[in-house]
Amino acid sequence: MAAVNAASQMGSQRTVKMSKVFKSAENFWKAEREEIEKSGLPPRALESFLTFREKYPDTPEKLAEFCREKDFGLTCISDEDYPPILKEISNPPAVLYYRGKIETFAERIAVVGTRDYTDYGRKIAMHFGEELAAAGLTVVSGAAIGIDTFAHQGALKFGRTVAVLACGINWAFKHGGRKLFEKISERGAVLTEFNPNFTPNAGSFPSRNRIIAGLSRGVIVIEAGKKSGALITANCAGESGRDVFAVPGNIFFPKSAGCHELIRDGAILVTSAQDVFDQYNFEKVPVPTEKILTNEPAKLNEIEKKIFDIIPANEYITLDEILMQVDDIDVSEISAVMIELGLKNCVVEDGGRYTRK
Repeated sequence: MAAVNAASQMGSQRTVKMSKVFKSAENFWKAEREEIEKSGLPPRALESFLTFREKYPDTPEKLAEFCREKDFGLTCISDEDYPPILKEISNPPAVLYYRGKIETFAERIAVVGTRDYTDYGRKIAMHFGEELAAAGLTVVSGAAIGIDTFAHQGALKFGRTVAVLACGINWAFKHGGRKLFEKISERGAVLTEFNPNFTPNAGSFPSRNRIIAGLSRGVIVIEAGKKSGALITANCAGESGRDVFAVPGNIFFPKSAGCHELIRDGAILVTSAQDVFDQYNFEKVPVPTEKILTNEPAKLNEIEKKIFDIIPANEYITLDEILMQVDDIDVSEISAVMIELGLKNCVVEDGGRYTRK
């Protein structure tokens, strides 16, 4: 099925439909042109598929081999480990590539929000991530810089989290926040419907957002402007019969406008994780503060320690100011180091500035 889905013009809906018509994706992949023409596949998609199959006849074997070599998992909508809750949405992904472990029947809550966050939003995202994960729920988000990342970081302290990507999984581990993804893979899963080396584009983010909503019983929106992508996730949640929660903010902040509109239109107002627990009759589990990393020495590698030593304790410093004081790290690496220091609870970020925690 992954090979069929990899062909241009196919997509999840056509892949699933053709797999049903031909009794399996394998049968469709091997079918003669005349058989496919009779199936009702649109001419443009038919020609695109046949051209792809002729050019890359060994795609099924190559994809499977690639995933094994890279330690990526692959599950199809017809497989037993495919999350059944995801099948409920109107256009479920035909395939999911992942690293980590997809818990098929896990209870999941999504936490999403703006990339252009405030310190208020950061604190709330961390708080919700921590409390939801401590209660045994899996926190789902989109791995974007900002609210998404803070929700993942909070969840990683006490439980599981799932990052849904708008790109290929191999591309992400090469170009994205690799260290964060590795942490998430250890305590949850990084997953995507896109081919392993797919480069993200404007259209791939809404596709990702429908999966975030589809995997979750409810979606919590923290800080979202009127045009925020988080509102697309909320809309997907509403269309799929999921609960939509929104955190209120300062009425004078544009970043709160999207959340306030959601509340006006019927979203459930939440000010703490307890509000979510009450909605589902989940039992709150106290956050185990004795296990927070700040209560024990953080284990830093050489470069992390060098960066940490530069960061002041009582004032903020920017990435540019840090880079001016080191000569063996570049811009592409410094962000990954700062994410790691955040995961180890060593630093606090506020709008691109950092201080010790």
